[in-house]
Amino acid sequence: MHRVETRRAGNKAIGPLEVTEGFEFCSPVLKQALSYWLEIKRDAPFPQRADLVPEKFVSLWPYVLMIDVIDGGADYFLRLFGQNLVNAYGEQTGRRSSEANVPELVRQRSKLLFDFCVTHATPTYAYWPESGAKGRTFVDVEALCLPLSSDGRSLDRLMSLNVNSRRDIKK
Repeated sequence: MHRVETRRAGNKAIGPLEVTEGFEFCSPVLKQALSYWLEIKRDAPFPQRADLVPEKFVSLWPYVLMIDVIDGGADYFLRLFGQNLVNAYGEQTGRRSSEANVPELVRQRSKLLFDFCVTHATPTYAYWPESGAKGRTFVDVEALCLPLSSDGRSLDRLMSLNVNSRRDIKK
């Protein structure tokens, strides 16, 4: 349904939408992240933050955004902002999403992604065929947001990954 070549050819945004094992991502980084999340989730609705072992997903670190959910999704606290995200948008660690120094389009897209993930308590995917970052060339932007819990019951944390892939536009 959402094949990579169809996404790239259509130049249309997709999502946010729920994803499951077997979904075809443009980036292998997101496939690896979802596989790891499913592994540590086991039979629970979502894994606990304590289940994350950073050494088991070192290759994902540059893409990771660790988030605290504030008041059920009224806002989000950016606990950790991966290096690739810092390179694209500047350091945002320690800020609320609503106060992050990013383009408004990026803030709006992030809020949609996070809200969907919190509301549906499920892995959430979105794709945008161009970047909201200033001064960037055409890129595929893929995001995967994964629900987490600090206590095993409430969804109060998120692990989100953003992968920007440059590509030439076929004329």
